Amino acid sequence: MVPLAVAIAAAGPAHADPESLNPDAFDLSGALDRPVASTRPGFEVALAGGYTQGVGGAGAIGTVQDLTGPGGAVELQLAYRRSARFSTGVYGTLAWFHHGEAIADGSRTYGATAGVQAVWHGSDTRALDPWVSIGAGWRGLWVTYADARPSAMHGIELLRVQLGIDYRFSPRLAIAPVVAASLSVFLVENAVMPEFTSVQDKRLNLYGFTGLLGRFDLGG
Repeated sequence: MVPLAVAIAAAGPAHADPESLNPDAFDLSGALDRPVASTRPGFEVALAGGYTQGVGGAGAIGTVQDLTGPGGAVELQLAYRRSARFSTGVYGTLAWFHHGEAIADGSRTYGATAGVQAVWHGSDTRALDPWVSIGAGWRGLWVTYADARPSAMHGIELLRVQLGIDYRFSPRLAIAPVVAASLSVFLVENAVMPEFTSVQDKRLNLYGFTGLLGRFDLGG
């Protein structure tokens, strides 16, 4: 034991050689955000799903939250990639909501939208591609009551904004987390009368969405 202690004392404290350390050893950004081939113009299809909920005006009934609670939504997008960073196309969504506090158990509430949009991509040569889309179109909301006749409302989706970050697994497949907000107003309803009439109190409503989106390149 004595010779071992003498040897350790003679060696002195251990010091790492700064030149022998790799400062990038735990940096995974290069593995994630790797170079990829530039995106080519062509047709694309995207499918998304996630959580949605709305607040705001809902005509004679009151508010969106009186009718609906949290819900789930699915979305389909069809687009043409006009350049490596820009595409235009159409979208459609379907949503199923838990009924709100103002309607009875056993009631069902559904929503849908459809419109046009433009998408701008931040990068066309990296695996990580942040993007933003802006769209507008139509919005509908249906309520099937457990103890009364069904009713519906239709209006305009004035502005829809989506933000996402594509991760390109291959030249033809990308997956993205996405968040979205939509500003709408209902214009006609049949909540009071069987036929559709103009909504008297045209208040704005806001819908939010968060989920995942898969984008598939179909080629030109």
